[in-house]
Amino acid sequence: MADLKVISDIGLAGAALIRRDGTLEESLLPENIDKETFSIMCATIYGGATTVYTEMNYKEPLNIVVYGKELNLVLFPNSSRDFWVLLSPTNLDPAKAREEFIARKK
Repeated sequence: MADLKVISDIGLAGAALIRRDGTLEESLLPENIDKETFSIMCATIYGGATTVYTEMNYKEPLNIVVYGKELNLVLFPNSSRDFWVLLSPTNLDPAKAREEFIARKK
């Protein structure tokens, strides 16, 4: 997991690595978030989008963005069993947030 400094340097409010079954592997999330509910609902979003793509005979989506007034969620695959969720402020481009996170988490 990228450390807290990397997440704040990018400008993210948090990040989580979640298994496709909704199990939270690791996270740096704000304290007011119920981590279990968050991980299960993100797995639902990710699973739904993946199902839509496979029904259309496409591979899984590379990036799923949920736009909000205060915060965007950026979901993208990590491996065949899990995916990342970034909590990105609305003034930060979701694609840029994803690219920077991937580059710095190594």
